[in-house]
Amino acid sequence: MIATLTGVLRRRLEDRVILECAGVGYEIFLPPIAFRQLEGASAGGDKPSELTLVVYYHATRDQPRPVLIGFTSDLDKEFFEKLITVKDIGPMVAARALAAPVGELAAAIARQDEKSLRALPGIGPQKAKNIVAQLQSKVAKFALAREGAGGEPPAAAPAPPAADGLRELVWEIMVKQLGHRPSEASQLITDALRRRPGLATAEELFDEIYRGTKA
Repeated sequence: MIATLTGVLRRRLEDRVILECAGVGYEIFLPPIAFRQLEGASAGGDKPSELTLVVYYHATRDQPRPVLIGFTSDLDKEFFEKLITVKDIGPMVAARALAAPVGELAAAIARQDEKSLRALPGIGPQKAKNIVAQLQSKVAKFALAREGAGGEPPAAAPAPPAADGLRELVWEIMVKQLGHRPSEASQLITDALRRRPGLATAEELFDEIYRGTKA
């Protein structure tokens, strides 16, 4: 299994790159977000850029020719791996659909914004419904991500231990980042804490909030 590849960028094609590693050229499909993140990289010439890509290796009995799908961060790959658990979303469909930052896509899923999801390449109405239904309670970690922050949630993401601080942090994220109305966010938080008063982190509270909306 190939998990990462480090090498020099030899060619940039329409939707993939050739990365030369120890004399071997690997053809790697890149989702649109990864392509944008590598816009400044130089291909070929006297000084080709050296890259490290996180790789998803895809091969099945029906598709024996291996396909390598590359990402610039572990978080992007992790979100992709969540996406391919959804019914009718295979690896290539999921990769092509990653046309916006993971944080934005996760926020759309969390607020059940099927319209935004339908705007993604290859995602029609039914696939958008499936994504929301299966992932709404599983994307809080990714919704905290910020484009340009190295693919990791911001340092402020861990919630303070005090219950009031936890409520305030999650309410602010739900209203300012996920698009909930203030009153709606307050009620969802209250209901979640009533069901599970011992919640101690923002991620646990988000999981309980969106689990409750599916009940």
